Amino acid sequence: MSNIFLEKINNIEWFSNCGKEFHISDFPIEIKFLQSFDEMESNMSSQNWEDLTMEARNRLTVFLDKNNRNNYQDWNKIAEIKKSNLKHVEYIAKEFAEKNELGKIIVDDVLWNILGAAMENHYFSINKKIPIFFQYLLEIYSQGNIPCGLIGEVEEDFGGKQINFSGYTILVY
Repeated sequence: MSNIFLEKINNIEWFSNCGKEFHISDFPIEIKFLQSFDEMESNMSSQNWEDLTMEARNRLTVFLDKNNRNNYQDWNKIAEIKKSNLKHVEYIAKEFAEKNELGKIIVDDVLWNILGAAMENHYFSINKKIPIFFQYLLEIYSQGNIPCGLIGEVEEDFGGKQINFSGYTILVY
């Protein structure tokens, strides 16, 4: 994991802005802000959100399989290294969930998304054309908020192309 990426992760004030709005210039996805933990949990556990994050991961792996097969072979090894570097994020997410009486889904979703961002970061250094999604979620986490849902229909792609974000709205708490 690059030092710049780790530094970014370590400098995030995790969950410090939940329930408050922010603005990121030139952000490629429309955002709608939620007002409560209940809304956040409900959307985070929705099939639509799971489908989107799974589709983003699938597109990355398909792209790598087609375009960087030798590097893709190391996916599991790299994922384990990345996971071990994210233990403090897991600790912070668990603490946040317990403090606010939230379910384990919060911890699982945050770790899935940040691991996705770490994998994108790693493979982007090898091939600048990889499809990006989790890096955008990382920008939301960097604001102290939680991306947690989607308005829009998830479209499958088996070619490893970038997700077309027009027609999508990311829900954020």
